[in-house]
Amino acid sequence: MFYHVLIETKEKTGKNKKNKQIFELDFTDKSKIISEIVAPYLSEHEFQFDGYFLTKSEIVRIVVRESELDSSTLSKNANNNLAPGVIFFISRESAVQSDSHTRDITKEIFIEAKKINDNQPSIVSDTDDDKNCVMNKNQVFVVHGHDNLAKLEVSSFIKDLDFEPIILHEQASGGDTIIEKIENYSNVGFGVVLYTPCDLGAKNEENFQPSPRARQNVVFEHGYLIGKLKRGNVCALVKGQVETPNDISGVVYVSLDDHGAWKIALAKELRKAGYNVDMNKVL
Repeated sequence: MFYHVLIETKEKTGKNKKNKQIFELDFTDKSKIISEIVAPYLSEHEFQFDGYFLTKSEIVRIVVRESELDSSTLSKNANNNLAPGVIFFISRESAVQSDSHTRDITKEIFIEAKKINDNQPSIVSDTDDDKNCVMNKNQVFVVHGHDNLAKLEVSSFIKDLDFEPIILHEQASGGDTIIEKIENYSNVGFGVVLYTPCDLGAKNEENFQPSPRARQNVVFEHGYLIGKLKRGNVCALVKGQVETPNDISGVVYVSLDDHGAWKIALAKELRKAGYNVDMNKVL
């Protein structure tokens, strides 16, 4: 599905002095609209939309619509269906407002965003880059290597707790680079990092003895999440005798044991981070 957002502001434009309309089209991730647009709006935080920095007081209305086709295809189809001889062009912005091929989901989006703001404790990042970004505490960002079994086990447990695991390769790219995807999809309240023995490494010395290590992207994303979410909101699950960064103090490491004790430890960390965890669902 594709999602399209219209924001009408109080600014007057044109000879008729109509309210200015701003569009962002073809979102493929509904949660991005909630976390980056609607939730900040409801919380009365400034947010960026189509290059404009907006506040709630400047906005008349927000409309969110969904469609099965992207806006370019909708526009093309609408123009192809015009009666012969009609000289008119239906833009992408006009096409996505048609009830024929799009559905208004504004109410649904606002209900979901309000639930995040009211029923789930939310935090606002205080870093410069993410200054006004509301963190979604219904989601958990999962960093992993090549151990698919460990990834599935942890993501399944997160689902059992009624939270949504955010796994990067399962999310739409939309032309974004890897680092941009990490930035866009890590607007959550907690991160889980899986240290699994996917690589081998050692010091460059005479007695060369390689030891199991996590992949480099795992270590990088772990550091990124600590910087963005703060170290108390990130938990590293370590499988086996995997080498971990030894010069970082205060970082939470939990053994990914076969007996499932890690589930209790992770659930406690989630609760400490403000997540509404039902401990009856842990075991």
